[in-house]
Amino acid sequence: MQKNVKMIYPFYIDKFQCIGGKCEDSCCIGWDIDIDKETFKKYHKVTDEAMKKMFQKNVHNNEYCTNKDLDYGRVKLSKTKRCPFLDDENYCLIQGKFGEDYLSSVCSQFPRVLNKVDNHYEISLDVACPEAARIILGSKEKIEFKESEKSLGKYIMSGVLDTRASEFKDTPIKYFKEIRDFSIKIIQNRNLKFSSRLYVLGDFLNELEDIENDEIEEFIREYDIENEAESYKRERMNYALQISFLKNIIDSLDILNENDSHKFKMYTKELMQGYNIKDNEEIIENKEKYINAFEKYTEEYIESNSHIFESYMVNFIYNNLFPFSESDCMFDGYILLLFRYSLMRFYLVGKYIYNGKDSVEDMVEFIQVFAKAVEHDKNYRSEILEYIKENSYDNMEFAKMLL
Repeated sequence: MQKNVKMIYPFYIDKFQCIGGKCEDSCCIGWDIDIDKETFKKYHKVTDEAMKKMFQKNVHNNEYCTNKDLDYGRVKLSKTKRCPFLDDENYCLIQGKFGEDYLSSVCSQFPRVLNKVDNHYEISLDVACPEAARIILGSKEKIEFKESEKSLGKYIMSGVLDTRASEFKDTPIKYFKEIRDFSIKIIQNRNLKFSSRLYVLGDFLNELEDIENDEIEEFIREYDIENEAESYKRERMNYALQISFLKNIIDSLDILNENDSHKFKMYTKELMQGYNIKDNEEIIENKEKYINAFEKYTEEYIESNSHIFESYMVNFIYNNLFPFSESDCMFDGYILLLFRYSLMRFYLVGKYIYNGKDSVEDMVEFIQVFAKAVEHDKNYRSEILEYIKENSYDNMEFAKMLL
C-alpha cells in the first residue's frame, strides 16, 4: 500500500496530465532510458511471448550503473534515439499491455521532480516536457505553493537536504528555506523590470556570502529589494560583449555535431544565420545593429512577457534547491542560472533577427527544447561553471555583462 506523505508543491501540479502519444517532443525519444532493478526483474519474468522477446532484445544490464534503484538496466534505443517500446502513434507498449506499475521509476515520474527538504517532500514539474512548459510558462499568474498529503508512488529523489543536520550548523545551508523563499520573492517582484530583478538576486546572494551565519536572518529581513534595484543601470555595450562571449560558447559546444535534438539544431542554424558573424571584428563593425536588436527584443518580447521568464526562474529555483543547485557556494548557483537566461535570450534574439518575428507560443516552445537539449546535459553545466571560475568571471561585474 502506498503511503501518504507531507508534500509542498506549486498549484500548477494539479493541472498537469501527460498527453502521451499527442506529445510533440516525447520524453521517450532523444534520452537514455534507465530501468531500476525491481522493474528490470519484472520485465524478464513476463509470460507474454511477444513482449518477453522485446524485453530480452532491448533491455540490458547497465555496465555503468551508479544506483540499482535508478539505472540498474538500460533500454537499447534505435539509431534515431527512439524507445523501441513506443508504437507507431507514440504510445507506450509496456503501459498499454501491463499498466503503469510496469513502468520504470524514470518513466513513471518524469516530468515530476522530487526533492526532500527536512520533513517535507517537494514536487514540481520540469519544463523540458512540452505540456508542463505550456502550463508553467503559459500562465500569467505568479507561481504559488500549497501543502497537503499526497501518495508518493514510484519515485526517484533528485535532492535531499536536511537543514537541521549538525554539518550545516555553521553554514548558510541552515537557512536554505529562508534564502530560497527570498530569492523567489525577488524574482516575483513585478514592480521591477525583469533584468533588475535578476541583478538584485545576484546582489543579494553576493552580499549574503559575506554575512556571518548568525546574522543571515536579520540580513534577509532588512534587505530592501526595490532600493537595491535603483543601483542597476544597463550598459548598451554589454549586449555586444555578450554576443562575443556566447558565440564562443556556442562554437565550443559544437551543437550541430554533438547535440541529438533536431529542433535545437534547427534553432542553432537560425541563430547562426540571424547573427551571421564570421569573427569578433564583425561584431564590432555591426555592434549598433546587434545592440538595437537586443534592445528591441528585450522590450517588446521579454519585458512584455516577463511572466514567462519569471515562472521559468521560480520553477528552476524551486526544483533545483537553488542557490545550492551547483555547489555549496550560493553565487555559483546564481551565475549559472543567469548564464542559462543569457544563453536563452541570445538564441531568442538570433531567431528573431532571422525570422523577423516571435510569439509567446514560440518562446515557450524554445525554452522547452532548450531545457531538454541543454539543461539535462550535466557535463555542459560543470564545464561552463569551471570555465567561468577559471577566468574569474564569478562576480557581479561579469553578471552585469550577462544582463
